[in-house]
Amino acid sequence: MHVRNPEGDPAQVSQEALVERVLRSTASVQAVRPLYQPIVDLRTGSIVGAEALARWPHAPGVDPSLVIERSRALGRVSEVDRACRNAALDTVTGLGYLDDGMTIFVNVEPDALIERPPESGNIFDTSTKGLRVVLELTERALLGDPAQLLNVVADARRRGLGIALDDVGRNADSLTLLSLIAPDVVKLDGALIAGPPGHEQLHIIMAVSAYAEATGAVILAEGIETEAHRQRAVDIGATLGQGWLLGKPADLPPTRWPPVPAPRRVHLTDKPLHIPSKPSEMLDADPPRTATRAVLVRYSRYFEDQALASGEPLTILANFQRAEHFSAADAQRYGELAASNSLVAVVAVDMPTEPAPAVRGTAIPGDHPLAREWTVIVLGRHFFAALIASDPGPADKPDRKFTYAITHDRLTVVAAARALLQHLG
Repeated sequence: MHVRNPEGDPAQVSQEALVERVLRSTASVQAVRPLYQPIVDLRTGSIVGAEALARWPHAPGVDPSLVIERSRALGRVSEVDRACRNAALDTVTGLGYLDDGMTIFVNVEPDALIERPPESGNIFDTSTKGLRVVLELTERALLGDPAQLLNVVADARRRGLGIALDDVGRNADSLTLLSLIAPDVVKLDGALIAGPPGHEQLHIIMAVSAYAEATGAVILAEGIETEAHRQRAVDIGATLGQGWLLGKPADLPPTRWPPVPAPRRVHLTDKPLHIPSKPSEMLDADPPRTATRAVLVRYSRYFEDQALASGEPLTILANFQRAEHFSAADAQRYGELAASNSLVAVVAVDMPTEPAPAVRGTAIPGDHPLAREWTVIVLGRHFFAALIASDPGPADKPDRKFTYAITHDRLTVVAAARALLQHLG
């Protein structure tokens, strides 16, 4: 990952100076040399893949995360990210690691992928044909711009690339977004295996286990540095591992690692990410249920009250059609939700960017399809619920009946949430 601390003692030069040395010119950025840390099957001890880690020989000891942070401030994150990911694959293909079942994990910055020029098209300049490539995303990206990240994941899936979510467990709130991104590989933060798990860590482990059981995703434990770490990783359900006990970052061996037989390869889904254009596409009741706005308001408030009382991190997404429907009482309630949850967002015509403290607001045009829908979605570690309603109009008929559904089905709720999430500003 870009954020992995470099091995070895840093030189007696400040990190700021080292970062500036990397970013001095395009040539100095492109002088990146990747090292590769093995990813090991904990059941057999065999190497099934590797993570590419960015290093700059002319700036020994530089923290790659600081390079990314500074390049983002300078508007150069796309340049740096592209140099890192291309170098990772150039080395792999140059040594002939093709069609051998080995999986290469490459760190990416979602905003850099969004910013890539249209003429470049591909995520990599090097062809990925014959390679099993997984894009590694961070929890930080999840909470920073989830709509942008959703687009990156959908694009990667269309290109046949896998998705890994890194450092899971570092921020418990991001677990509520796990199902939305649908990673093939969940990489557990090393803190989860550093010692016997505490109460909050058990919550995280159980949530990840539930996700893996429901989706077939693979659990990978990072930071395995001792035999005790390895055993804890196995105990909590990890089948893959990474850490100094299993292999330090190094150049790829010129003799190549042994091919990975099909049954032992890292499982990557071939299914595209399902993103409906609007939540009402998930309405399939026959005959449909109908209710007036007054009834839907009561249902909405019940969902919101359940969220306030849950005591666990949640993601709450809502569509109020028009900002005038988002009352002062709604603003107070959603502000309370945002005070204890990392992502609370509302969409409506003329909705301000922050309609309540810490609540993300997105305005849509009056003729937007979402202006004819009413939606409240709540996602937790184990809790999934959605009210999805379609407004038949006309707007000046207050007693008109909406077609609606209430669902707790995980797949339906997640798909509806993606439909709403993609419109967040």
